[in-house]
Amino acid sequence: MFKRRIPQTTFQRLRQFFWPREGWWRATKYLWQRTIRLSGTPHSIALGLAIGAFASANPILGTHILWCALIIYFVGGNFIAAVLGTWVGNPASFPFIWLATFGTGNFLLGRNDEGRELPELSFSLIVEAPMGALLPVIGPMMIGWLPVGLILGIAVYYPSLWSIEAYQRQRIDRLERKRSAAAKKGANKN
Repeated sequence: MFKRRIPQTTFQRLRQFFWPREGWWRATKYLWQRTIRLSGTPHSIALGLAIGAFASANPILGTHILWCALIIYFVGGNFIAAVLGTWVGNPASFPFIWLATFGTGNFLLGRNDEGRELPELSFSLIVEAPMGALLPVIGPMMIGWLPVGLILGIAVYYPSLWSIEAYQRQRIDRLERKRSAAAKKGANKN
């Protein structure tokens, strides 16, 4: 019923995934609307979004959803909202998040200005000695992602909580107005 008349090729689906035809603003707006309409308390949904934002600061790509599941298991929150919250870390924001985690990690490790510089990496160096080449970068990032993720989580939690509470309050008011209008209409008929 909802299939396309002309199916998309694999290349078209891939292009649509990375660059939505309708634009990023519409895709973001759609995701936000889906998020605030999730069933659950505003706290649960906002906590899920915050956990997703926290997990997106992790420098190891591919583990964000696993971190969300682990944290939600212990803390609680809405898992679907957490998965949507991982979109805080996206191709446009990852360079900034990674620089922040690297700088924060170096600061927490007490490195001087020389130790804060990004080491020179080359493909051959990574292939020959992966741990020796990547550890000076990944090590500080693994320490720095916790405070950066906490800041991201807090920055996402409160605005999300307020927005979701407002939306759910408006929705309840709208439903009550409809019920009272239907009750008045039914009472007038009798």
